[in-house]
Formats: sequence, C-alpha cells, structure tokens
Amino acid sequence: TAENIHSVSYGNDESQQTSDEYMYSCNTEFMKLGSKGISVLFASGDQGVWGRTGYSIRGTYNPDFPAGSPYITAVGGTDFLEKTTIGEETTWEDGGGGFSDTFAQPSWQADAVETFFSTSSDLPDSSLYNATGRGYPDVAALAGTQNAYLISYKGGKFSAVGGTSAASPVVGGIFAMLVNERLLAGKTAMGWLNPFIYENGDCFNDVTSGTNSAGYSSGFTAIEGWDAATGYGTPDYDSLLAAALAA
Repeated sequence: TAENIHSVSYGNDESQQTSDEYMYSCNTEFMKLGSKGISVLFASGDQGVWGRTGYSIRGTYNPDFPAGSPYITAVGGTDFLEKTTIGEETTWEDGGGGFSDTFAQPSWQADAVETFFSTSSDLPDSSLYNATGRGYPDVAALAGTQNAYLISYKGGKFSAVGGTSAASPVVGGIFAMLVNERLLAGKTAMGWLNPFIYENGDCFNDVTSGTNSAGYSSGFTAIEGWDAATGYGTPDYDSLLAAALAA
C-alpha cells in the first residue's frame, strides 16, 4: 500500500553533501524506516557515472546520495533500443550508477558485485571509482527518453517526462502492488527491499547492453546479472509476486 512505499526523485553527488556525518545520519534513518515496514526507493541520478559535479571537476566518477545508501533501493534507467517502438531494453546512458565513496559494500551484495567484476570484459579504469563501496543501482526502469511517460497535472494538462525521477516511482508502484498482495495473504509489508532483491535477482528482466557514460569516454557496461549500470534490470511482476508471497 502507499504508506509502505516511499519513492523519492531527488539526489546529488556525495561530494556535494554537507558532511559524511550527515550521510551516515540519513542512512540510520533509512534503516529505521525499513525496520518499520517502509520501503524507500530513490532515483539513481540522470548524469551517468559522472554525477552533477561532472567530468571536468574531479576527474573521477561522482557517486550519488542517497542512491548509494545501503538502506534504500536505488532505481537506475533503461531505454529502448528502437526509440519508436516498445521492445528490447538497453542501458540509458545518463542513468546514475557506480560505487559509493562513503558507504562500504554490504554483505548482501558482495557475491553480485564480485561476479560483476570477475565477468565484465569492459571495466573502466579502477582509479575512477571505489571498487569496495556500495554498488548501485539495484534495479531499473524505463527512463531514457523525455517522452517515456505521459502525466496529467494542473487541471488535466499533459506533459511527457523521463529520467530516473520517473523510473523510481514506477518501480515503487510495482512494489506497492506486491506489498498489497502480501497483506491480503496475511503477511507483513516488505520494508527494506534490498536483501529480497538480491536473493531474487532472477525475477527481473536482465539488461545486458549499453553503458552509463553520459556521453563521455567511459562508464559501466551492462552485463548478464547485476551490474553498476542497471542493477538486476527491470521488474518482472509475475516472478516477483511469486517470490514475495513465498518469502
């Protein structure tokens, strides 16, 4: 239900936050929400691996916050290979993703990240990112065209929107339906989603092409399984429902 799912279309580079202590404090509050049965999702950002700070300022990738918090679910972006038809998805090149400079890699994603590093044939130079940090995004949804979603606002006017700010509430809506089905079955809400997601990575539509380079020379390339471009991919509702009811 709506009160159990919070999707937030906001973020900025970790390097632009007030302090590490501020981010740690927020992380603690996200953990508290999860323990109360509230699932928190954040957009992963719309500037690829380089973040809002950009390519020229730091010379390294700029991980996003709160997307890099272990206690939220980060939603990245996909695009259609053919822009005019619905079909196979690829990585949206502007979708945020990478590895936190602030939060260590949690145990529940260690196997997924290790597999990513050991099987990817096109990793960026290791000096550009913190390979021991929390990897994100966790999942993804369509974000890649400014005409991805048609929304109604201000008395019935319509506007087309895109980006991970649109992708995050889409995934949030899917998990809201899953929570509702669990409640109808006499189960609890899902709360902190990430352990469930990483235990059920095969319940997502894997995206295996494209990079989140944001038009620059490098980024993370999508491969089979989890990756730092689209996470596990886009939700497969039927598979997720079966897993959610079995959990």
